[in-house]
Amino acid sequence: MERKRFLAVVMTVMMVISMIPSMVFAAAPSGELGGKLKIKGLAAVGVVLSADYAKVTPEEVTDEDFTFSWSRQTGEKELTQVGTEKTYTITQDDLGCRLVLDLTPVDGSGLTGTLTAKTLEVAATEEEAKAVEQEAEDAQQTETADGTENAQLEETADGTEDAQLEETADNAEGSQDSENQDVDRTEDVQQNAGNEQEDESQNTKGQPEETTEGTDDSQMKIYTEDQLQVDENGNVQTDGSEKDQKTYEATATVEDSEDQICDFGTVKSDLEDVEAQYVQITNTGNESLNFQEISPEHFMVQDITEPLSAGESVSVWIQPREGLEPGEYDDMITYRTEEGIEVSFEAKIAVEGEDDSSDDEDLKPSDEPSAEPTETPDDSEAPSAGDNADASLEAQSLEVNTGSLNFSDIEENYTQANETLSVTVINTGDGIITLKIPKSDYFEVMNEDGSEAVSGIQIAKGDSLMFMVQPKTGLTKGDYSDTLIFESEEDSEVAAQVTAEVSVKEAEQEQITAVQADPESFSYDDLKEGYDTPEATTITLTNTGNTTVSLMQPYAEYFDIGELSASVLEPGDSAAFTAVPVTGLKVGNYLDSIQIAQTSSEGQEDVLTTIKASATVSEVKKIYKLSVTPEELNFGKAKEGYSEAPEAQKVTVTNEGNTNVTLNAPSGKNFKIGKLSATELAPGESCTFKIRPKAGLKAGSYTESVVIDNEQQISAEVKVQFTVKAARKAKIADPADNKITGISSDGYTTQSKITFTAVGAGMDNESPGKGDVRYVPYNWKVINTNSWSSAPYTAAFGITKAGTYTLTVTFDRQKYNGSEWENTGEQDTKQVNFSITQAQTVTATPTPQPNGATAKSAVKTGDTTNITPFVIILAIAAGCIVGVVVYKRRKK
Repeated sequence: MERKRFLAVVMTVMMVISMIPSMVFAAAPSGELGGKLKIKGLAAVGVVLSADYAKVTPEEVTDEDFTFSWSRQTGEKELTQVGTEKTYTITQDDLGCRLVLDLTPVDGSGLTGTLTAKTLEVAATEEEAKAVEQEAEDAQQTETADGTENAQLEETADGTEDAQLEETADNAEGSQDSENQDVDRTEDVQQNAGNEQEDESQNTKGQPEETTEGTDDSQMKIYTEDQLQVDENGNVQTDGSEKDQKTYEATATVEDSEDQICDFGTVKSDLEDVEAQYVQITNTGNESLNFQEISPEHFMVQDITEPLSAGESVSVWIQPREGLEPGEYDDMITYRTEEGIEVSFEAKIAVEGEDDSSDDEDLKPSDEPSAEPTETPDDSEAPSAGDNADASLEAQSLEVNTGSLNFSDIEENYTQANETLSVTVINTGDGIITLKIPKSDYFEVMNEDGSEAVSGIQIAKGDSLMFMVQPKTGLTKGDYSDTLIFESEEDSEVAAQVTAEVSVKEAEQEQITAVQADPESFSYDDLKEGYDTPEATTITLTNTGNTTVSLMQPYAEYFDIGELSASVLEPGDSAAFTAVPVTGLKVGNYLDSIQIAQTSSEGQEDVLTTIKASATVSEVKKIYKLSVTPEELNFGKAKEGYSEAPEAQKVTVTNEGNTNVTLNAPSGKNFKIGKLSATELAPGESCTFKIRPKAGLKAGSYTESVVIDNEQQISAEVKVQFTVKAARKAKIADPADNKITGISSDGYTTQSKITFTAVGAGMDNESPGKGDVRYVPYNWKVINTNSWSSAPYTAAFGITKAGTYTLTVTFDRQKYNGSEWENTGEQDTKQVNFSITQAQTVTATPTPQPNGATAKSAVKTGDTTNITPFVIILAIAAGCIVGVVVYKRRKK
């Protein structure tokens, strides 16, 4: 394809592309943000998180459309920003917190609004995070069923019994079991921690729940006993740690009942027409609850088989069991969780028989034989229906042989209680009683043989059982009291109680008086006679006993003892003092025992500890040593005949030995030595003297050693040096050496040019010194006088008249003052004679020149610029133009 055609095709394609409508291309997302933003990644330390736009509207939004803000939620509303990148890597600091992602559209994106997402609480490992996430997914799967089941339960409450049973069966997916579940889960899985707390209603039979309909449980906080604190005004305070603690709590609310009782009223023996009632169970803690299956004796209830998350509620149905015998039934229905929480409500019904008599009004449901046996610690010990068939007609009663158990005081840190007291429980009723053993935090209840007493023991009418009670081990100092209640498992109102009391006293400690010294001994072994006071030793005293000690000031014979920093020491306290050998000990060994003592209550001195101190003083060998500073002195140079000697310099002499020395006055030959400032020097002391060269020394180099000696035959010397240079002789020029050169002795003509030079004596002195003398030509004269201002001292002249003439040159005498030449005012004159003769007359004939006088000269403009470069440039330019023209012609 030719190039022109190829270019045409390219242009056509570009034109076609430019004509495609812009609507073909996908438009950038715009509008109000909606949907749900999620966060990719497990909430675990070390995991990288990012944004998930799968459920965000408008579609097709990307990371480029937003600015990012990652925050750590440390409270309900407390956020701390931890990142602004598209991704965030979870750190150890995030453990236990939630991470919040806020997205804001970038400027000019066309999007409005913001998006926010939050993770679950950050776990330590990915395995823990997966378990939490799986629990959340399970909760989401039941979310849809939640609304449907609630609606069905509400419809059942308004319908007939048959409709209710049918609806309940449908909700349970066809199952006829009355214990099927109906659970309502919230979407989020709460991860907050808390403490276990039992519902108060479990121990209060027939008492309505405190939480009534319409109460916002999310705004209620029930504190456990260890979380409560009472201030000085009696106000209850919390320890402020509920946000960081796990709480397991639940409440029960009976629908359409202000007193929180499921009261089915009075019905005939046929219970098929009795409609179910509903109770709402709410998790008021901050942790999920896992409920156990229950099977009340006289009522059927719906089991809660799925975990109940924090804040969630579930509605359960309750109905009387079919086949109840005539009588009144008042049961406390208790749901128990695996976490140890119990939530209870009361259920009542009165069943009438066809021949109901007034005697039946006194019957209690606990006296009736149950369709299902009541749970007991040991089923083998539960009474049969035959053994206790008439229990409902018999009055139960319990008594104990004593109302109080007072134990002797116990010393703290005991390993086992040294006293055991007994209590006898007597069945004073009309029938068998199944006994419930009391539980206590401070006391143990045991059988008579010392084994652990457990509930479920039966006591026949008129019989009694003895139990042994003793304080538990590990009780700390304080007074302890507890009421031990022995109850009937058939009727909790049938009980007998005994009060147990014990006091734990602080154990008496053996009084220990002890003081520890650090160091326990010290020594000075390198002292020399005449020593200076060495560095002191610091001794620290610590009270290692358990009683207060009052220390006396220690003392020693050969050591100076410093004051105690403290004299009264509580157990564990410390004090210090210093010790140093006294000054002036002679040669020998010295030993001291420094006693640390206190004054006893009887006035006696009790030594608590002793510190060994020693010192050794040895004889000192006499050392004689002198030093001088400086060791060398150089006085430089001076010219011979110097008027003043160089300035004196100071020398310092130091006794570096350990013995006094007596110095002798030093002397010198060519140097003058000053007087010593001191002649007696103790060890370490110094004296000074001065040295200077003597005046009038001749030219030469002078070097000496000035010796400082003493009576102990030791000496020190200082080397001194001084140079005297010979005096310079001035160069005095001789005026006889002044001369005139260049004048010919042959004479000159009237047409001669006469040239001469005046030469002054000493003018060749290029390195003058002070006092040098020279002569400089000043002026010259033949007929007229002419002067020179500077070299060269040359002149030329001519004389047109024959005759004899004299040339006179005057020379100024100059002397060098050290920096320049100066005229002295003296002059010297030199003369030379010469003759002038008449020159012959010559007629000049013009000679033609090669470029004769008729040749025309180029006109000069006065501009001297070199035009050669410009000419070269012009030629190159012209060549280029010609080359271009020739190239085009050849192409054609």
